Amino acid sequence: MSQIVLTSLYNELTSATGAGTVFQIVGGRIYQIEAPQGVALPCLVFSISGNDTEIFMGTAVKSRQEMTATFVFFFKPDSAAAVATAMTAEAALFTLLNRASLTPSDASYTSIDSYVLTRGVPDIGEDFITVETTYRIIAIKDT
Repeated sequence: MSQIVLTSLYNELTSATGAGTVFQIVGGRIYQIEAPQGVALPCLVFSISGNDTEIFMGTAVKSRQEMTATFVFFFKPDSAAAVATAMTAEAALFTLLNRASLTPSDASYTSIDSYVLTRGVPDIGEDFITVETTYRIIAIKDT
């Protein structure tokens, strides 16, 4: 797992804070890997997995890393509008990350791109409404 990719994703998620953004919808509660116990809802938790690396040579030796980023929104099931808000959050994430070029948080990466794999639908449980969506992350790193 690449902390640089996680940090780059976090920076992208927190870069836009206006009305209708992921950041605004979850009240800035965006966490890598897991949320703190007892965190207020709504929140967004994300992680990456499956880091497949391929080394190639051109004018310099580079590595191409492919991984899957999973994003899970958590909302309280306390109102009829909660499901609609959850879907609004997922749509804001799609707008932000689908076919997006992220700014790498470290200069050793030359590019980080993301593409949607699956779009989530609300799963309504007793304690939470969750929406899980996944993205393919492709990062190019100088080696």
